[in-house]
Amino acid sequence: MLAHTLADSGRRVIVLEAGPIVRTADYQREMGKNLGSWFWEGGMRVARGNVVMPTLQVRALGGGSVFNSAICMRPLDSALERWRDEHGLSDYTWDRLTPHFEAVEAFSNVKPVDPEVQGRRNELFREACEAMGWGAEPMPRAEKGCVGSGECITGCRAGAKQSLDRRGIPEFVERGGEVFTSVEVEELVVDGNQVRGVVGWTVDPRTKQRVHPVRIQAEVTVLAAGPINTPVIARRSGLRREPVGANLRFHPSGYVLGVFDEKVDPWNGATQGYHCLDFVEHGVKLESLWATPSIFAMRMPRSARRFKRYLSRFDHMSVFDCWISGDDSVGKVRVLPGGKADISYDLGMADVRRLQEANAKLCDLFAAVGATEVLTGIHGLPEVMPASQAAELIRAADLGPEDLPTASNHVMGSMSMGADPTRAATDGWGAVYGVDNLYVCDTSLYPCSPGVNPQLTVMALAHRLGQELPKRH
Repeated sequence: MLAHTLADSGRRVIVLEAGPIVRTADYQREMGKNLGSWFWEGGMRVARGNVVMPTLQVRALGGGSVFNSAICMRPLDSALERWRDEHGLSDYTWDRLTPHFEAVEAFSNVKPVDPEVQGRRNELFREACEAMGWGAEPMPRAEKGCVGSGECITGCRAGAKQSLDRRGIPEFVERGGEVFTSVEVEELVVDGNQVRGVVGWTVDPRTKQRVHPVRIQAEVTVLAAGPINTPVIARRSGLRREPVGANLRFHPSGYVLGVFDEKVDPWNGATQGYHCLDFVEHGVKLESLWATPSIFAMRMPRSARRFKRYLSRFDHMSVFDCWISGDDSVGKVRVLPGGKADISYDLGMADVRRLQEANAKLCDLFAAVGATEVLTGIHGLPEVMPASQAAELIRAADLGPEDLPTASNHVMGSMSMGADPTRAATDGWGAVYGVDNLYVCDTSLYPCSPGVNPQLTVMALAHRLGQELPKRH
């Protein structure tokens, strides 16, 4: 989005992408094969601490937008208020940000999920929320022509999802921009306090082996490598101020499988069709969800006979998920000898309780809409519980961080913005403190959670920066 916005400025703009182009023919229905092919560390990246936190980052042109659910939401008012009051980002008001959100939403065709592509799985979530007296809204997504195939997370074969490789990069290239894929940036070229460009390698897109050295000189360099790789590149380049890589934030998440007497055919319908926003101000978001059987099989009973029995009833199951704001949990990104990322993260007890309650609420939903059983994966509780009893059992359990199965693909904060250079890595425009001509433009800028799915906010910030940079340089 930044490159696309800069394309009309008259400057020569180059995009470097560590991964390859993923074409429709490359999408694979088996998630494990997709992970091994298109994700950093073969989809095995984790944060370590008092909880093991799996986290997925895409290594391909278009980044996470290629394999996410395309959910686009504006941040909560309360989140922007925190950014202003606690971090000195006084420009972050709706008067100044709304034009950028509107421009991105129009460009990416953000709209609520159409009723005809919801499918039974999503409708069950809506009916459950209504039975509980909670609100359920169709999710706003960047798509055009969704067919309800439930394949967002394995790649949209219909070409409906407005991922950045389909909507953004093509327009950028048409305006004269240049894109080089399979180029892995090693470090910045730093001359005193001036950043002059980057050095790295072209890599074989299959083996990831280095092939040819690359050096690109630039008047302005923008790191947009994500909250894990952006601070790694910065620290490898000698930018080792304490805020660089600090304040790593996640949205810890969980999901529950519900078993119904009726046939659900959960693979039909939009990947994520409805969400409940009643509890977001308390740091809890509830959603409907779909991925692949290999992902959700982790919730199945461990004995072979029971595993087979529940797998045979997969067409009678639905999946609801939750994530929390993670306000009381924090981590950091550092660099190991050899240059690889070292990710640490501790789940705070207040967030453990949020996640515990969020899982209980999912079970409330399943019970309210007639599920017979639920599978939660929570350590210390039965593998399979009656839906009518599960929420009570979860709320009564004495759970620690290690007991709740959790992961997060919403990653933020490792190059966070702020007015105070002793606490923040960048200023309110993403300019990195301590050097000149270097900016950051990814979700690592967030000083704390935006309270919603993080994609749209950073796209709006990219549009904002794209209009500002030509005035500065």
